[in-house]
Amino acid sequence: MYTRIRLTRLWHSLRPGHESPARPSDRLQAKVLACVLLLSFVAAVGAVLLGIGVYAAELAKSREQTATRYTVTAVLLADGPRPAEAGRGGTPFTTGPARATWWTREGEQRVGDVEVAAGAVAGQEATAWLDETGTPVGRPLTPAAAIIGAPLAATVLWTAVACVLALAYRGFAYVLDRFRFAAWQREWFALQTRRDDQSPAGS
Repeated sequence: MYTRIRLTRLWHSLRPGHESPARPSDRLQAKVLACVLLLSFVAAVGAVLLGIGVYAAELAKSREQTATRYTVTAVLLADGPRPAEAGRGGTPFTTGPARATWWTREGEQRVGDVEVAAGAVAGQEATAWLDETGTPVGRPLTPAAAIIGAPLAATVLWTAVACVLALAYRGFAYVLDRFRFAAWQREWFALQTRRDDQSPAGS
């Protein structure tokens, strides 16, 4: 019911004077509102195109990372972060770097930091992701993450544009309301003045 009322008001705002007299400012406001709705629609189309582009790029990135990254078993040379330790945001660690050694698929032994679960101890084995050079990297991007990122980017873009347009329209409508109120006050004052001049006391 509430949505229907808002849609009805929007329709009347777009067609001032259809059922009652309309002032020039009402017609100007209707044109601005129509422009805002049109720009919002254009932004929605642009957001969809952006989402498609982001999805294609993220999916290509996921395929490239999946094809070039692989896992090895690393042996920890030092303990990992303790679960009770807090990071920069004050949140306890769930994972963190630890010194470890591993063998690349080319048969070369390497030593470096790998990401391990908090509480891991020296001598423990851990799974590490490596790139083509045998350097530890993060887990490859999954296709599911690409699917989530695309609509998220599109939604953020359209929401930002829609909010800016809505605020701009509300500001414009506020200025028009002030202008109309001032004009109404002038008309009322002029009418009262004429009535006073035509009254017996003023004659």
